[in-house]
Amino acid sequence: MAQKTGGRNEPTRTSTITVTDLRIDLRTYLELAHYNGKHFLVERNHEEFAVLLGIEDYRRLVAGG
Repeated sequence: MAQKTGGRNEPTRTSTITVTDLRIDLRTYLELAHYNGKHFLVERNHEEFAVLLGIEDYRRLVAGG
């Protein structure tokens, strides 16, 4: 399932999941992103494919801060 990633001094908020993981348990991943601020790097065929994050994190990213 999810594999945690992150630097030595940064809190681990990002987990790597597969497209299949996401398809099987979409509701859980959406809720974790929205309510818990988790980030998910989605892989397809062992390659980075997409990122899932909550709307507030997305808005901060787009705003540049």
